[in-house]
Amino acid sequence: MVAMGGCAGKNLTSKTPKVAPNLPPVTSIKTLSDLTSVGFEWKMVPSQEIEGYHLYRLEPGKEQKLKRVATIADRYSSHYVDTKLKPGQEYVYQMSTYNKEGFESKQSEPVRVRTKPVPESVSFVRAIANLPKRVKLIWRPHQNSQVSAYIIERAVVREPNNWTKIATVENRLSAEYMDKDLKDGEVYIYRVRVKLCNGIITGPSTAVKAITKPLPLPPMGLHATIDKPKKIHLEWQPSPTKDVVYYKVYRSPFSSAFYSYRAKTDKITYDDIVDEDGKIYYYKVTAVDKDGLESPISEVPVMGSTLSKPATPTITDARVVDNHAILRWNSNDKRTKSYVVVRNHWEGLIKRKREFINISKTDFMDTMMQPGTRYTYRVMAVDKYGIRSEPSEPVELFIEDIH
Repeated sequence: MVAMGGCAGKNLTSKTPKVAPNLPPVTSIKTLSDLTSVGFEWKMVPSQEIEGYHLYRLEPGKEQKLKRVATIADRYSSHYVDTKLKPGQEYVYQMSTYNKEGFESKQSEPVRVRTKPVPESVSFVRAIANLPKRVKLIWRPHQNSQVSAYIIERAVVREPNNWTKIATVENRLSAEYMDKDLKDGEVYIYRVRVKLCNGIITGPSTAVKAITKPLPLPPMGLHATIDKPKKIHLEWQPSPTKDVVYYKVYRSPFSSAFYSYRAKTDKITYDDIVDEDGKIYYYKVTAVDKDGLESPISEVPVMGSTLSKPATPTITDARVVDNHAILRWNSNDKRTKSYVVVRNHWEGLIKRKREFINISKTDFMDTMMQPGTRYTYRVMAVDKYGIRSEPSEPVELFIEDIH
């Protein structure tokens, strides 16, 4: 063996030692083992002939000869700790005394010691499923007082052997970890390792599975009206998901894009108030559960529109008879309940406008024409909701001034 100088704790090897049979040997060696260390106690040798002690070690099955691993350079010492050992490993030790000239005593009787094995991981672990975008992991705190932390590892069902460390939970008495920001309706696999104060990490615990809460199912049967004045009425069937608490309505003027949030409601109907006649919108509705999870939005929208304006009347006759304007027109729409005749004329630089309302027939006589003034007439249809059609094409009538 090759000799290396140094102090206690360093790996020292030696050549075949020079033995002095008269040097007193080491006796009464006692040991106390831990995971990575072995403590020694021996009976101090009260001899002026010795300078200190050598400690030799052998790892059975791996090494053929003992090698010096420490020199305790004080004959009054009676304790030493050999560190940086392997957990659960058997070692053989012998000790000797040495003098100033470098001679050693006969080695002590061999002492067999086994370091303590790495403890098992936690004995109980559970993954709680059906939580929104998260999995709650709980375990029983480890009884070993040397535990400093828990290491959480995760895999997915598609790659069950591809484990990833996702967290370290400090403190032996910790018993919970919340894995957040997960995918909806996804199955995850978890296991726990234990980290000891000396940095040793145990094997994994039993693996457990959990699925995150799936998104609620969307409502079905969405219907939008096209015949309501100044509003679009929406109805749908409730979501089959039991814990849905409200619905969100989205609207766009285009069928394929630009949908924006319009409203939320806890009912299965919604009235979209639109102050424009014949306005078309496209709608989509989603369901939201008690945890705020929102169902997927449908790719296919439903079209709705407010009630359109009545069809515009067509003026068929416009003439002046006995200084009176006579107008006749065709209705063009069965919805029409009455008509409005709009008359415009100029008085100097001022444009005057007058409406004649609640006309029930399809003709009209204006008895208030003034000679020398040109009048323009248009006709609008009015339905039962008071919605007016676009005005008809204008007609112009004129009474000549005889003066």
